[in-house]
Amino acid sequence: MKKGFWDKKLLDSRIQSEDVSKAEMFLGYLLGPSLMFLMTTALSGTYLMQFYTDVIGISGSLIIIMPIVSKVLVAVMNVVFSDMIARTKTRQGKARPWLLLSGVLLPLAGILLYMVPKASYRLQVLWILFSYNVFFVLAFNLYSLSHSMLLPRSTRTSKQRDKLSLFKNIAEGMIPGTLSVVIMPFIIRAIGVGSDAQSAWFRFMLLLSVIAIPAAAIEYYFTKERIEDKNDSLPIFAQLKESFRYKDWLMVVGLLALQQLNSAFPNSAMIYFSNWVLGNSVDSGANYQFLLNVIGQFPVGIGTMLLWPVVRKFGKYETLRAGYLFGIAGNLIVLLCVKNIPLLLGGMMIRSLGTVPMMLSISLLSDAIDRVEERSGNRFDSLGASLNSIIHNISLGLSQTAILLSIDRFGYIVPQSAAQVIEQPAMLKTFFSLAMAGIPLVCFVGSFFLISFIMKDEKKRSEK
Repeated sequence: MKKGFWDKKLLDSRIQSEDVSKAEMFLGYLLGPSLMFLMTTALSGTYLMQFYTDVIGISGSLIIIMPIVSKVLVAVMNVVFSDMIARTKTRQGKARPWLLLSGVLLPLAGILLYMVPKASYRLQVLWILFSYNVFFVLAFNLYSLSHSMLLPRSTRTSKQRDKLSLFKNIAEGMIPGTLSVVIMPFIIRAIGVGSDAQSAWFRFMLLLSVIAIPAAAIEYYFTKERIEDKNDSLPIFAQLKESFRYKDWLMVVGLLALQQLNSAFPNSAMIYFSNWVLGNSVDSGANYQFLLNVIGQFPVGIGTMLLWPVVRKFGKYETLRAGYLFGIAGNLIVLLCVKNIPLLLGGMMIRSLGTVPMMLSISLLSDAIDRVEERSGNRFDSLGASLNSIIHNISLGLSQTAILLSIDRFGYIVPQSAAQVIEQPAMLKTFFSLAMAGIPLVCFVGSFFLISFIMKDEKKRSEK
């Protein structure tokens, strides 16, 4: 980066207080990231898979393995970017300059995703491979890392960090997830599927991509990095080697991995589950998606308001453990009552209530980083952000590859219009149901046992 560029007052944060402020919480950790994740969720999640399968109508081995292979490349570049961020020293901090840069790269990369040329199959595949990796390996990877590093570097005060963690998780999941899955199905129904709808998809996604610019600017100007490293940051591989000495750190990372898988599979399966398990067309699926997300996700809003009082009374660990029990019960109901919509919605509501405490997981990672610093004198901010980003991307890649593989292997029938009624193969519908509730059930069970081990370890440490 050009020397002196980041010293300009124009680039200074609008947050100057020593303590976390309301503007920082509501603008830097809620509004900015909500807009960014709304854009990326709509652009690069399940709707991108639907664009490939139902609009472009493309399949084949390369497309099936592309998500997971791309995520391996993400992991490699993640290490490079993490080291770059860790070594950055500017007046604006380590992470914020890279976050601002990502706000320029993301809209350009987002537009490329939907500019698939109407050409030969080979050229289309090459374009998809190129644009997919530009978005995930470069643009979103850089944003995800710099965004993730802000929370552990915001403050050393645990209570302030817990509040920021709550806002951060609402911005990353609840708001963009709810808006995209409630509004997007009806937009997709309006613009249609099939090859004739490709231009309409491109125009809409072009408009959506531009959101990244104001989103990154808001997050950049209304966040502040208050923590200065006591020592020069260790290289990322040295941090990784050091991290294996701390069992509590490894358990928290394992918990994050389970939670990312818990989110990735149902998010990737939602459209297909709604369209072809609950419904029999894209049109009918839009209505079921609306029900699943408006009624099924309704408890999330109430649970979010009650989360902080519950945490103050029972603590983070007990709150998380109770949430996992709700998640186990909810997923069991969804699996057993696929054909009974009222019971299925009830199961979704119970499951949604169980996901609310998961907003505290990033706070657990920040606490673990603090404990490592107390014992070793080194902070693992860049390693924590890197692992969180790698886990997120690998989970997304696994879920997308699994969905594409099932579509290819089990005889998916591509719809030619939103109104076309199709009875998809039974094996395919079974897989969509397992991705929607079976895999999350396993993840909730694993998370319950892991948080129990973490609680025991924490109790032993406090007794010492």
